[in-house]
Amino acid sequence: MQNPEPRAQYLNTVLRLIDRTSLRIPRFQRDFVWGESNVVELLGSIKKGYPIGSVLTWRVESKDDYFSGYREDAFPSADESLTSFEVILDGAQRLSSLYGCLRNPSANTVYDMHYDLRGETFGHSSSVRRIEPWFVPIASLFDSRSFLQIQATVVALEDGEELLARVLDLYTTFQEYQIPIIALSNTTLEDVVEVFRRVNSSGTALSTVDFVRALTWQSNFDLEETFASFAARYQGSALEDVTDEFLIRCLAISAGLSLDSRDVLQLERRSRNAGGLSSEVSAMQDALDKVESFIRDFGMRQLSDVPYEVQRLLLFTVFFYSPNFDRRELEIWLWESTFAEEYQSKPDSYITRLVKMITGGAVSQALAVRKPIDEAVFSTKLRRGGSAITLGFDLLMRKPEIRSLLSGTPIGNSPSHSTLYSKEELESAGLESSRSSNRLANIIVLSAEDAGTWAELRATKSVSEIHAECLLSDEAAALTWEMQGLIAPLDRDPASVLRSRSEALLDRALKRGRFEIGSR
Repeated sequence: MQNPEPRAQYLNTVLRLIDRTSLRIPRFQRDFVWGESNVVELLGSIKKGYPIGSVLTWRVESKDDYFSGYREDAFPSADESLTSFEVILDGAQRLSSLYGCLRNPSANTVYDMHYDLRGETFGHSSSVRRIEPWFVPIASLFDSRSFLQIQATVVALEDGEELLARVLDLYTTFQEYQIPIIALSNTTLEDVVEVFRRVNSSGTALSTVDFVRALTWQSNFDLEETFASFAARYQGSALEDVTDEFLIRCLAISAGLSLDSRDVLQLERRSRNAGGLSSEVSAMQDALDKVESFIRDFGMRQLSDVPYEVQRLLLFTVFFYSPNFDRRELEIWLWESTFAEEYQSKPDSYITRLVKMITGGAVSQALAVRKPIDEAVFSTKLRRGGSAITLGFDLLMRKPEIRSLLSGTPIGNSPSHSTLYSKEELESAGLESSRSSNRLANIIVLSAEDAGTWAELRATKSVSEIHAECLLSDEAAALTWEMQGLIAPLDRDPASVLRSRSEALLDRALKRGRFEIGSR
């Protein structure tokens, strides 16, 4: 690609480019989302001479046939006779606001702005009871006839001489204001996506999803509508939190593409086939349904409960290409890869390699966990929100079989957490850390009713004494405690108990001992 061409354009010139539709907003840009305060702040910056940031554009030819259409809002309809024009990659909200305020205020009430000469503030005309004579419609600043009328009105006021100076200053400021425009030309779609990803913008950055949505549009296929249907389908299910970015990657996998952003853009070429991407989307839905069923049966409330993005994508790939693969083996793989931290900081190229192995039929090889699991992982790791091991531990602690330690009542979806040992008890056992009580193996699960009782009992009794009392009062108590990895004897030192609990929970997850998960 050629070096970008930076140029400073007077605001009036930019408006004329938009008038001629030489400057357009492509369909992949989001709809206008700015509110009244954003527009006021933008105009205020221009009035003070502050920079409002550069605008990034892409110069294209109409024959390139990249775009299915253009967003209008305040902008005029595209002139189809133009053979060359620029599309706005970054700055659409700013230019929509300026064009709306200065050229087309009737397009949206947020554009109907005025400047209060006496208060020296910008405001929305729809929010005031009365339009005063000293209110200057912003749209008049680039309309000579209207501005002459404004001057005549203002000069007739009692403080007209002072207000006239202010309105002329406002006029001059806007007429002389320049906007930096950086144009990309003679470049590929893939390079444009990469450039945009690297742009440091104050607005909401577009992603590969936005480009793919626009570029795959056909009269019989709209990816935006397709993703909206997925959102409706999985409302209230374990896939309710599925993101468009994840769906795009699943679509790429179902089309046999890699997960590199440049390769994902090949979806644009696939969409030109008859029916667009409808067949890929249909097969993708079947695989997503299986993913939803699997993680729901696993005890997960949402897709983000799966600790790693790699795991989510591999689950989809397995159910897409090998729908009859042994679910028990999948479950063990999920636990092993989580507690071994197998997929920490893995690049897209790594994921693509595993996906290709699965598509080639080598599922077990792709799911092989090569890192060892520390048997004492829960007794050494601290509880850190969002970490893979913490997510895995929390999932173990809310499996359907887990019951509250004291009463044995089912936990449900709203467990209360407490600590097995106090900070002082752990430190006396040689577990030195200011947060030693926050070790995962020290976290227990109780019902809301039992949480307060546990705190009262621990004020005067040891863990082993509470355990003994539970055994006397409830014949199922032994199993209740064992399901949380707490196996008698519990009168040993805390360090030994926590390590033993860590090993028991791993046995339970990996089905290596007597703790089997499939009994629910």
